[in-house]
Amino acid sequence: MSYLKKLLLPDERIVHIATLHWVIFLPGMMMTVVGGLVGFLSYDIVGRVVGPTMVPYLGRLVAGFALVSALAGLGLLVGALVRQSATELAITNRRLIAKYGFISRSTFEIMVNRVTGVNFDQTVCGRILGYGTILVHGAGGDVSPFDIVSNPQIFQRALMDVVEHGTRDFSSNRS
Repeated sequence: MSYLKKLLLPDERIVHIATLHWVIFLPGMMMTVVGGLVGFLSYDIVGRVVGPTMVPYLGRLVAGFALVSALAGLGLLVGALVRQSATELAITNRRLIAKYGFISRSTFEIMVNRVTGVNFDQTVCGRILGYGTILVHGAGGDVSPFDIVSNPQIFQRALMDVVEHGTRDFSSNRS
């Protein structure tokens, strides 16, 4: 949140803050857990599938692949953690601000009076778990997507309220 606070103008205030959904951690968690389980049970798995004569040869090979999978999963978890902590999405009483990146930074800002519409898309899984993609339509016809946002309906409502009513305070709509 430090980037956003530095960026605020003197009479500007944050109305709504959105975060990326925890679902971004699932691929890394799955790879780590599956790799760990297969590694732990590798000799048993090889013994049941191929037979006990091949356990000394293939067990070590399967355990090695499982270790690589678990380490790759940990890498994905660290990447997701960096992605979540380096992404800031906020609606102020004057602008929509999005900042992505940790070392290299990419930002998107649009004045709320230039927003012509806001939609959100949710898959079935996204609807069940509470995440979706926000689609912000600008006055020039551009559409800017914000993926895997928690509670996209609340974000959409907060942005549309600011667009329609100007500087009204909506700080209670935080997700």
